[in-house]
Amino acid sequence: MVNASCWDDADRHAPSEYFWLADPTVRSWVNRRITGDPSVWPIPWFRGRAAARLPFGRALSIGCGRGPLERDLVRSGIAAKATGVDLTLAPVAFARRAAIEEGLGDRIAYAQAEARSLLERERHWDAVFFHGSLHHFEDVPGILGRVRAALKPGGLLYLDEYVGRSRGDWRLGHLILPNLAYRTLPRAARRTHIVRSPVTDEDPTEQIASAAILPAVERFFRVLERRDYGGNLLLLVYPNLRRPGAGGPDPAVFSAAVERLLRWEDAMLRHPALARETSAHVVLWAEPRPEPLRPDGRSPLAGEHPPHECVGTPKGARPP
Repeated sequence: MVNASCWDDADRHAPSEYFWLADPTVRSWVNRRITGDPSVWPIPWFRGRAAARLPFGRALSIGCGRGPLERDLVRSGIAAKATGVDLTLAPVAFARRAAIEEGLGDRIAYAQAEARSLLERERHWDAVFFHGSLHHFEDVPGILGRVRAALKPGGLLYLDEYVGRSRGDWRLGHLILPNLAYRTLPRAARRTHIVRSPVTDEDPTEQIASAAILPAVERFFRVLERRDYGGNLLLLVYPNLRRPGAGGPDPAVFSAAVERLLRWEDAMLRHPALARETSAHVVLWAEPRPEPLRPDGRSPLAGEHPPHECVGTPKGARPP
Protein backbone atom coordinates (compact mmCIF):
# COMPACT_ATOMS: atom_id res chain seq x y z
CA MET A 1 0.00 0.00 0.00
CA VAL A 2 1.23 3.49 -0.83
CA ASN A 3 2.19 5.89 1.92
CA ALA A 4 -1.01 7.81 2.64
CA SER A 5 0.97 10.99 3.33
CA CYS A 6 0.43 11.94 -0.32
CA TRP A 7 -3.01 13.20 0.76
CA ASP A 8 -2.50 13.88 4.46
CA ASP A 9 -2.82 17.64 4.03
CA ALA A 10 -6.25 19.23 4.13
CA ASP A 11 -5.15 22.01 1.78
CA ARG A 12 -4.37 19.49 -0.96
CA HIS A 13 -8.06 18.67 -1.07
CA ALA A 14 -8.99 22.27 -1.87
CA PRO A 15 -9.50 23.44 -5.47
CA SER A 16 -6.40 24.67 -7.28
CA GLU A 17 -6.45 27.55 -9.76
CA TYR A 18 -4.73 25.22 -12.22
CA PHE A 19 -7.46 22.58 -12.02
CA TRP A 20 -9.85 22.80 -14.93
CA LEU A 21 -13.05 22.27 -12.92
CA ALA A 22 -12.22 25.22 -10.68
CA ASP A 23 -12.66 27.63 -13.60
CA PRO A 24 -16.17 29.22 -13.51
CA THR A 25 -16.54 29.15 -17.30
CA VAL A 26 -15.52 25.50 -17.48
CA ARG A 27 -17.75 24.64 -14.53
CA SER A 28 -20.77 26.20 -16.25
CA TRP A 29 -19.98 24.20 -19.39
CA VAL A 30 -19.68 20.98 -17.37
CA ASN A 31 -22.95 21.69 -15.57
CA ARG A 32 -24.65 22.15 -18.93
CA ARG A 33 -23.23 18.85 -20.19
CA ILE A 34 -24.52 17.02 -17.11
CA THR A 35 -27.71 18.79 -16.06
CA GLY A 36 -28.69 20.82 -19.12
CA ASP A 37 -28.40 24.06 -17.15
CA PRO A 38 -25.10 25.94 -16.64
CA SER A 39 -26.24 27.10 -13.20
CA VAL A 40 -27.35 23.67 -11.89
CA TRP A 41 -24.66 21.47 -10.33
CA PRO A 42 -24.79 17.67 -10.51
CA ILE A 43 -25.89 17.05 -6.92
CA PRO A 44 -29.07 19.20 -7.13
CA TRP A 45 -29.74 17.58 -10.53
CA PHE A 46 -29.37 14.14 -8.96
CA ARG A 47 -31.74 15.13 -6.16
CA GLY A 48 -34.44 15.88 -8.72
CA ARG A 49 -33.80 12.76 -10.80
CA ALA A 50 -33.77 10.41 -7.82
CA ALA A 51 -36.50 12.17 -5.82
CA ALA A 52 -38.65 9.04 -5.48
CA ARG A 53 -35.83 7.27 -3.61
CA LEU A 54 -34.99 10.10 -1.22
CA PRO A 55 -34.02 10.76 1.42
CA PHE A 56 -31.41 8.06 1.89
CA GLY A 57 -31.36 6.92 5.49
CA ARG A 58 -27.61 6.20 5.47
CA ALA A 59 -25.21 7.43 2.81
CA LEU A 60 -21.49 6.67 2.60
CA SER A 61 -18.96 8.91 0.88
CA ILE A 62 -15.67 7.16 0.07
CA GLY A 63 -12.67 9.47 -0.24
CA CYS A 64 -14.49 12.34 1.45
CA GLY A 65 -11.61 14.81 1.56
CA ARG A 66 -12.65 17.98 3.39
CA GLY A 67 -16.29 16.93 3.43
CA PRO A 68 -18.22 19.31 1.13
CA LEU A 69 -20.13 16.47 -0.50
CA GLU A 70 -21.45 15.03 2.77
CA ARG A 71 -22.53 18.45 3.97
CA ASP A 72 -24.30 19.05 0.68
CA LEU A 73 -26.06 15.66 0.81
CA VAL A 74 -27.44 16.29 4.28
CA ARG A 75 -28.13 19.99 3.82
CA SER A 76 -30.12 19.38 0.63
CA GLY A 77 -32.18 16.51 2.04
CA ILE A 78 -30.62 13.81 -0.15
CA ALA A 79 -29.46 11.92 2.95
CA ALA A 80 -30.82 11.90 6.48
CA LYS A 81 -27.38 10.87 7.74
CA ALA A 82 -24.03 10.56 6.02
CA THR A 83 -20.66 9.03 6.80
CA GLY A 84 -17.46 10.19 5.15
CA VAL A 85 -14.36 8.02 5.09
CA ASP A 86 -10.83 8.93 4.08
CA LEU A 87 -7.51 7.20 4.50
CA THR A 88 -5.77 10.22 6.01
CA LEU A 89 -6.38 12.15 9.21
CA ALA A 90 -5.99 15.81 8.17
CA PRO A 91 -8.95 16.02 5.76
CA VAL A 92 -11.14 13.96 8.10
CA ALA A 93 -10.41 16.35 10.98
CA PHE A 94 -11.16 19.33 8.73
CA ALA A 95 -14.44 17.78 7.52
CA ARG A 96 -15.55 16.97 11.07
CA ARG A 97 -14.95 20.55 12.23
CA ALA A 98 -16.77 21.97 9.20
CA ALA A 99 -19.82 19.76 9.83
CA ILE A 100 -19.97 20.84 13.47
CA GLU A 101 -19.63 24.50 12.51
CA GLU A 102 -22.61 24.15 10.15
CA GLY A 103 -24.69 22.48 12.86
CA LEU A 104 -24.59 19.13 11.06
CA GLY A 105 -22.31 17.29 13.46
CA ASP A 106 -25.11 15.05 14.73
CA ARG A 107 -26.01 13.93 11.19
CA ILE A 108 -22.58 13.48 9.62
CA ALA A 109 -19.93 11.11 10.94
CA TYR A 110 -16.34 10.83 9.75
CA ALA A 111 -13.82 8.03 9.97
CA GLN A 112 -10.17 7.69 9.11
CA ALA A 113 -10.27 4.19 7.69
CA GLU A 114 -9.40 1.97 4.75
CA ALA A 115 -12.48 1.79 2.57
CA ARG A 116 -12.45 -1.95 1.93
CA SER A 117 -12.29 -2.72 5.63
CA LEU A 118 -15.13 -0.35 6.40
CA LEU A 119 -17.33 -1.87 3.69
CA GLU A 120 -16.74 -5.35 5.05
CA ARG A 121 -17.43 -4.18 8.60
CA GLU A 122 -20.45 -1.95 7.98
CA ARG A 123 -23.28 -2.91 5.63
CA HIS A 124 -26.84 -1.86 4.79
CA TRP A 125 -26.02 1.47 3.17
CA ASP A 126 -28.77 3.16 1.18
CA ALA A 127 -26.27 4.87 -1.12
CA VAL A 128 -22.52 5.00 -1.69
CA PHE A 129 -20.86 8.01 -3.31
CA PHE A 130 -17.50 8.42 -5.03
CA HIS A 131 -16.59 11.96 -6.02
CA GLY A 132 -13.17 12.05 -7.66
CA SER A 133 -11.79 9.26 -5.48
CA LEU A 134 -12.45 5.93 -7.21
CA HIS A 135 -9.70 6.52 -9.77
CA HIS A 136 -7.21 6.34 -6.88
CA PHE A 137 -8.01 2.65 -6.26
CA GLU A 138 -5.87 -0.02 -7.89
CA ASP A 139 -8.36 -2.87 -7.35
CA VAL A 140 -11.45 -1.24 -8.82
CA PRO A 141 -13.45 -4.49 -9.24
CA GLY A 142 -12.62 -5.39 -5.65
CA ILE A 143 -13.89 -2.14 -4.16
CA LEU A 144 -17.03 -2.02 -6.34
CA GLY A 145 -17.79 -5.65 -5.55
CA ARG A 146 -17.71 -4.75 -1.89
CA VAL A 147 -19.85 -1.68 -2.47
CA ARG A 148 -22.48 -3.87 -4.11
CA ALA A 149 -22.41 -6.28 -1.18
CA ALA A 150 -22.66 -3.44 1.34
CA LEU A 151 -25.66 -1.75 -0.27
CA LYS A 152 -29.21 -2.48 0.80
CA PRO A 153 -31.52 -3.98 -1.82
CA GLY A 154 -32.50 -1.09 -4.02
CA GLY A 155 -29.51 0.97 -2.89
CA LEU A 156 -27.64 3.27 -5.24
CA LEU A 157 -24.08 3.89 -6.36
CA TYR A 158 -23.23 7.47 -7.43
CA LEU A 159 -20.04 8.35 -9.30
CA ASP A 160 -18.56 11.63 -10.46
CA GLU A 161 -15.22 10.38 -11.75
CA TYR A 162 -12.30 10.41 -14.10
CA VAL A 163 -12.69 7.21 -16.13
CA GLY A 164 -10.09 7.81 -18.84
CA ARG A 165 -6.90 5.88 -19.53
CA SER A 166 -4.91 4.56 -16.61
CA ARG A 167 -1.53 6.01 -15.69
CA GLY A 168 0.39 3.13 -17.28
CA ASP A 169 -1.44 3.47 -20.60
CA TRP A 170 -0.30 6.96 -21.61
CA ARG A 171 1.79 7.11 -24.80
CA LEU A 172 3.28 9.99 -26.78
CA GLY A 173 0.61 9.55 -29.44
CA HIS A 174 -2.10 10.41 -26.93
CA LEU A 175 -0.57 13.86 -26.48
CA ILE A 176 -0.57 14.90 -30.16
CA LEU A 177 -4.11 16.31 -30.20
CA PRO A 178 -3.79 18.15 -26.85
CA ASN A 179 -0.54 19.75 -28.04
CA LEU A 180 -2.04 20.72 -31.38
CA ALA A 181 -4.97 22.35 -29.58
CA TYR A 182 -2.58 24.07 -27.19
CA ARG A 183 -0.53 25.55 -30.04
CA THR A 184 -3.65 27.14 -31.55
CA LEU A 185 -4.01 29.31 -28.46
CA PRO A 186 -2.52 32.83 -28.27
CA ARG A 187 1.11 32.82 -27.15
CA ALA A 188 0.22 35.10 -24.23
CA ALA A 189 -2.08 32.39 -22.85
CA ARG A 190 0.54 29.61 -23.02
CA ARG A 191 2.66 29.11 -19.92
CA THR A 192 4.69 26.04 -20.97
CA HIS A 193 6.23 24.79 -24.20
CA ILE A 194 4.42 21.45 -24.36
CA VAL A 195 1.52 19.60 -22.78
CA ARG A 196 2.54 16.50 -20.87
CA SER A 197 0.52 13.57 -19.55
CA PRO A 198 -1.29 14.18 -16.24
CA VAL A 199 0.71 11.40 -14.53
CA THR A 200 3.21 12.52 -11.90
CA ASP A 201 5.34 10.81 -9.26
CA GLU A 202 3.90 13.09 -6.57
CA ASP A 203 0.78 10.93 -6.27
CA PRO A 204 1.41 7.34 -7.41
CA THR A 205 -2.29 6.51 -7.08
CA GLU A 206 -3.48 9.11 -9.59
CA GLN A 207 -5.29 7.27 -12.42
CA ILE A 208 -3.83 4.01 -11.08
CA ALA A 209 -6.56 1.87 -12.71
CA SER A 210 -9.10 4.41 -13.95
CA ALA A 211 -9.74 2.57 -17.22
CA ALA A 212 -11.19 -0.31 -15.17
CA ILE A 213 -13.95 1.80 -13.62
CA LEU A 214 -16.66 1.63 -16.28
CA PRO A 215 -16.20 -2.10 -16.99
CA ALA A 216 -16.41 -2.81 -13.25
CA VAL A 217 -19.53 -0.65 -12.90
CA GLU A 218 -21.19 -2.58 -15.72
CA ARG A 219 -20.18 -5.86 -14.10
CA PHE A 220 -21.66 -5.16 -10.69
CA PHE A 221 -24.35 -2.54 -11.35
CA ARG A 222 -27.11 -1.57 -13.74
CA VAL A 223 -26.59 2.04 -14.80
CA LEU A 224 -29.76 4.06 -14.45
CA GLU A 225 -28.44 7.34 -15.78
CA ARG A 226 -25.10 8.50 -17.16
CA ARG A 227 -23.80 11.87 -18.29
CA ASP A 228 -20.43 12.23 -20.05
CA TYR A 229 -18.68 15.55 -19.63
CA GLY A 230 -15.38 15.20 -21.43
CA GLY A 231 -12.29 16.79 -19.98
CA ASN A 232 -10.14 14.97 -22.51
CA LEU A 233 -8.47 18.25 -23.50
CA LEU A 234 -9.07 20.51 -20.53
CA LEU A 235 -7.61 18.05 -18.01
CA LEU A 236 -4.30 18.14 -19.87
CA VAL A 237 -4.19 21.63 -21.38
CA TYR A 238 -5.74 23.84 -18.69
CA PRO A 239 -2.88 23.52 -16.16
CA ASN A 240 -0.53 24.90 -18.83
CA LEU A 241 -2.46 28.12 -19.35
CA ARG A 242 -1.00 31.39 -18.11
CA ARG A 243 -3.45 33.12 -15.78
CA PRO A 244 -4.46 36.78 -16.13
CA GLY A 245 -2.63 39.14 -13.84
CA ALA A 246 0.97 40.23 -13.40
CA GLY A 247 2.83 39.02 -16.47
CA GLY A 248 -0.21 37.15 -17.72
CA PRO A 249 -2.62 37.72 -20.59
CA ASP A 250 -5.52 40.10 -20.65
CA PRO A 251 -8.60 38.46 -19.07
CA ALA A 252 -10.36 38.58 -22.44
CA VAL A 253 -7.48 36.67 -24.08
CA PHE A 254 -7.55 34.04 -21.35
CA SER A 255 -11.34 33.66 -21.59
CA ALA A 256 -11.13 33.32 -25.37
CA ALA A 257 -8.52 30.57 -25.00
CA VAL A 258 -10.74 28.63 -22.56
CA GLU A 259 -13.77 29.05 -24.83
CA ARG A 260 -11.78 27.70 -27.78
CA LEU A 261 -10.81 24.61 -25.80
CA LEU A 262 -14.42 24.09 -24.78
CA ARG A 263 -15.48 24.15 -28.44
CA TRP A 264 -12.89 21.44 -29.10
CA GLU A 265 -14.31 19.47 -26.18
CA ASP A 266 -17.82 19.74 -27.60
CA ALA A 267 -16.60 18.48 -30.96
CA MET A 268 -14.80 15.54 -29.36
CA LEU A 269 -17.91 14.54 -27.42
CA ARG A 270 -20.04 14.75 -30.57
CA HIS A 271 -17.54 12.73 -32.62
CA PRO A 272 -15.58 10.42 -30.28
CA ALA A 273 -14.33 8.37 -33.26
CA LEU A 274 -12.38 11.38 -34.50
CA ALA A 275 -10.62 11.74 -31.17
CA ARG A 276 -10.30 7.93 -30.86
CA GLU A 277 -11.43 8.04 -27.27
CA THR A 278 -14.60 8.43 -25.25
CA SER A 279 -15.35 10.91 -22.48
CA ALA A 280 -12.69 10.99 -19.76
CA HIS A 281 -15.18 12.03 -17.06
CA VAL A 282 -18.69 10.84 -16.21
CA VAL A 283 -21.45 11.27 -13.70
CA LEU A 284 -23.63 8.23 -13.27
CA TRP A 285 -25.85 6.49 -10.81
CA ALA A 286 -26.64 2.81 -10.75
CA GLU A 287 -28.28 0.04 -8.78
CA PRO A 288 -26.68 -3.31 -7.88
CA ARG A 289 -27.04 -6.31 -10.12
CA PRO A 290 -28.09 -9.50 -8.29
CA GLU A 291 -25.12 -11.32 -6.81
CA PRO A 292 -24.60 -14.86 -8.12
CA LEU A 293 -24.12 -17.44 -5.39
CA ARG A 294 -21.10 -19.71 -5.24
CA PRO A 295 -21.68 -23.49 -5.17
CA ASP A 296 -21.38 -23.41 -1.39
CA GLY A 297 -24.23 -20.88 -1.24
CA ARG A 298 -22.02 -17.99 -0.15
CA SER A 299 -22.01 -14.62 -1.89
CA PRO A 300 -18.65 -13.99 -3.56
CA LEU A 301 -16.75 -10.72 -3.32
CA ALA A 302 -14.70 -9.63 -6.29
CA GLY A 303 -11.02 -8.91 -5.91
CA GLU A 304 -9.03 -10.64 -3.23
CA HIS A 305 -5.85 -8.60 -3.50
CA PRO A 306 -5.09 -5.71 -1.14
CA PRO A 307 -5.65 -2.30 -2.70
CA HIS A 308 -3.02 0.21 -3.75
CA GLU A 309 -4.85 3.31 -2.68
CA CYS A 310 -4.54 6.76 -1.28
CA VAL A 311 -8.18 7.70 -0.94
CA GLY A 312 -8.87 11.38 -1.13
CA THR A 313 -10.44 14.04 -3.26
CA PRO A 314 -8.09 15.07 -6.04
CA LYS A 315 -7.37 18.65 -6.86
CA GLY A 316 -10.92 19.42 -7.92
CA ALA A 317 -13.97 21.42 -7.12
CA ARG A 318 -17.19 20.18 -5.62
CA PRO A 319 -20.58 21.83 -5.40
CA PRO A 320 -20.60 24.49 -2.72
